[in-house]
Amino acid sequence: MMSPVIVGGNGHSGTRVFAEILIECGIHMGLPGLSYARSSKDLNIRGLMSTWMKPYLLGLSDAQTVKMRRQFERRLRLLIPFRSRPWGFKNPRAMFLLPFYHNLFPSMKFIHVIRDGRDICLGNPFVSSPTYWSYVSEDEMQRLTPEEAMMRFWGEANRRTKAYGESRLGSAYLRIRFEDICDNPETEIRKILTLIDAPVRRLPQLVPLVKKPSSIGRWKHHEPRLVSKIISLGNEYLSEFGYQ
Repeated sequence: MMSPVIVGGNGHSGTRVFAEILIECGIHMGLPGLSYARSSKDLNIRGLMSTWMKPYLLGLSDAQTVKMRRQFERRLRLLIPFRSRPWGFKNPRAMFLLPFYHNLFPSMKFIHVIRDGRDICLGNPFVSSPTYWSYVSEDEMQRLTPEEAMMRFWGEANRRTKAYGESRLGSAYLRIRFEDICDNPETEIRKILTLIDAPVRRLPQLVPLVKKPSSIGRWKHHEPRLVSKIISLGNEYLSEFGYQ
């Protein structure tokens, strides 16, 4: 069985276009109609994610680990049955389970998508979702606004994903900023083609898939005091990923 190419990132970080590029390159990304939302191309494993993500991040017992592994293997076998050809899936929260997936698929490849944390915190409909607080302590939740908590979450989640990807996956790990692929699609798509061993001649068909949304930089249109607080809280993370 071939190992997958998995795409992950924060919700509304721009992962969809990466799935479209992989599909155009011949990577089987699941069965049509099995996405949670037809336009998202997400693999519909929301139930499993909701059940297991927080317990996994907090630490599983041996029995829980076995149960989680069996449930994911069963679901992936159902949703992506053709394992004799290149395959993979996109689900933003895959980044939070990266060590688990790596254990499940030791030869997997992972595309880590990052979008400016200020845009993730301001104007993102997911900002109030409790799904995303697994990296935020109860004490912090008492004193932070949802936007501030999201910045903390964005920074820690991406930092941990980066650390694991670079140290454990090596050349099978690729991190791309959404803004970079929008501004320089040819350069960034070349990196994807290198990761999946696809021919560069496909570039002319792939570049038009990238469309720069008007929502990039939306944080600049929010109340200055809120923006200042978000930047102050997240300055360390923003600098680490080249946004300051």
